[in-house]
Amino acid sequence: MQPAIETHGLTKRFRKLHRYRDLVLYPWRKASHLAVDQVSLAIMPGELFGLLGQNGAGKTTLIRMLCTALLPSEGSAAVCGYDIVRQARHVRERIGLVNSEERSFYWRLTGRQNLEFFAALYHVPHAEAAARANALIKQVGLEEAADRPFRTYSSGMRQKLGIARGLLNHPQVLFMDEPTRSLDPISAQAMRRFIADYIIGELGCTVILATHSMVEAEELCSRIALVKSGRVVAQGSLAQLRQSLNYGVRCVIRLRHMPPDLPDTLRRLPDVLDVAAERAETEQRLAVTLREEGPALAALLREIVESGAEVYHFETHEISLEEIYLRTLSVPAQSAEVALC
Repeated sequence: MQPAIETHGLTKRFRKLHRYRDLVLYPWRKASHLAVDQVSLAIMPGELFGLLGQNGAGKTTLIRMLCTALLPSEGSAAVCGYDIVRQARHVRERIGLVNSEERSFYWRLTGRQNLEFFAALYHVPHAEAAARANALIKQVGLEEAADRPFRTYSSGMRQKLGIARGLLNHPQVLFMDEPTRSLDPISAQAMRRFIADYIIGELGCTVILATHSMVEAEELCSRIALVKSGRVVAQGSLAQLRQSLNYGVRCVIRLRHMPPDLPDTLRRLPDVLDVAAERAETEQRLAVTLREEGPALAALLREIVESGAEVYHFETHEISLEEIYLRTLSVPAQSAEVALC
């Protein structure tokens, strides 16, 4: 099956503006800022692929290149089988974009009029444009506000209208840049259900989701790319990220009468990645990170029991996406780079 989006070494440099003094004294200098650095991705049809990274990491620049709004400096990319440079018009016909930019709407027009106007830009006939606008207004929950001027909309309502606009042309690929940023928790949860059930489930769109919400990425995305300084430092499913980055299973053990040398003994076990010990008057606590469950967990429990410690509480949980994000993006980009299929 052909990928819906495929990039090879996609790179974007922006030329830095010089001060007048530098232009006079050093006219030969050509400084540039590397915003996207050698990004290679393959995203399959119907997949919801997440981009996670700090502000300025290059997520929006990458999306703008894939939407043909920016030309790449190096590398190549194809969306729906069309090259983003040589066949940009064919790409634009097959994609939708949802971002947090409110200024692209006309503030004096109503929400419905805005949607009908943008549908006309896609060359949708007027009668069909009205039908699409009405259907999308209902889907995003703006029926009561559809005929109010856009300038009266709250931030959350404007964000919902932006999502409706991104779906007007029935796109095969939808780019979403922080779609729930302005929504309250209840509306954000409803929007996540809308993305999963309607955009992915019913429409079958391929979705590229740039987000800062760990809950959103963990709940929705089948695969995730962690972006730092323009580079994709790790990508894969959550399970693949845990395995490849050695961020396995965390065990929390509460016990009494813990021998002083037990933490050091556990650290010497082959599949133990980390041991943290806390001692209090009434209890002791161990937090042990294992590479994986199974034999490693059995060996851990056997070692604790044989040490003479009295265990009264034991639980395991997998490392969260937030912990993976914080650990991975706290190290230099090149040393953290992990690519998965």
